[in-house]
Amino acid sequence: MTKKVLLIIVEGQTEQIILEDYLDAHFADTTIRFDVQREDVLTKWDAHKRIPNIKNSVIRVIQSYLDKYKFLAKDLTAVIHITDADGCFIAPECVRVDENIEQKLFYTEDAILVKSDKRKEQIEQRNEMKARNARILIANDHFSINRLKVPYQLFYFSTNLEHVLWDERNEIPTEKIHKADEFIENLSGTIEEYLKAYMPVDAELPYRDKMKKSWSFLMEGSHSLQRGTNVPLLFEMIKTNVQ
Repeated sequence: MTKKVLLIIVEGQTEQIILEDYLDAHFADTTIRFDVQREDVLTKWDAHKRIPNIKNSVIRVIQSYLDKYKFLAKDLTAVIHITDADGCFIAPECVRVDENIEQKLFYTEDAILVKSDKRKEQIEQRNEMKARNARILIANDHFSINRLKVPYQLFYFSTNLEHVLWDERNEIPTEKIHKADEFIENLSGTIEEYLKAYMPVDAELPYRDKMKKSWSFLMEGSHSLQRGTNVPLLFEMIKTNVQ
C-alpha cells in the first residue's frame, strides 16, 4: 500500500532540521515531506503590492508542491503549517524607534525596536497583515484541493523557533542552521518533550481546547514576543489524521 503524505509548510530549513528525524521515526507509516518557503507566506504581498487572500496563497503553496513532486490531493493525509509569531499581535505603540540599535529590527520581551519612523510604519503594517492572516488560518481546519477536503492546521513558535530552542530572539541568519544542528545533536530527550515545556496551556485539556487557548494566549498583550509554542500539538494532530 502506498504511504500517505503529510506535508509540512515551514518558513526556513531550521524547522526541518529540528522535526524531520523525530517525525520520520514516530510516524513511519506516513511519508513526511517538508516544503521550505524561505519566506513568510503570511506577510507576502502579491505582485501588485496588494494583500492577497491568504487562503488562496496557502492553496497555491500546496498545489505547487503537489505539481512539482507529482502528487495528487488524495495522496495527502494532512497539511501542517508552522509560522513564527514575530510579535505580530502586539499593540502598535509597542513598535518603537531606537536609533541606537545595530540591527534594522530588534525584538525584546515587550517591544519591537526599529531605527526609523518609516521602518516603524512598515513593521506595524506587517504585524497587522500577519495577525489578520493568522486569525483567518486558525479558523480554517481544512482546504479543498481539487474538490477533496485536506485537514490543515497552523502552529507557531514565539517569538520564533530560535527563541524557543536556544533563547535567542535575534539570531544571526547565517548561524541558524549550524545552531539547529548543534541543538539536536546535544538534545538529551525528544524534541516533543522539550517543546512541551513551552506550551502555554494545560496539557490535560482536549486537543481542540488546547489549540484554541494556545492561540488566544498568543494574542494577548506582548505574548507574541515571549517564549512559547503550540507545536507539540502537531504531534496530536498527526496521530488523529494518520493513525
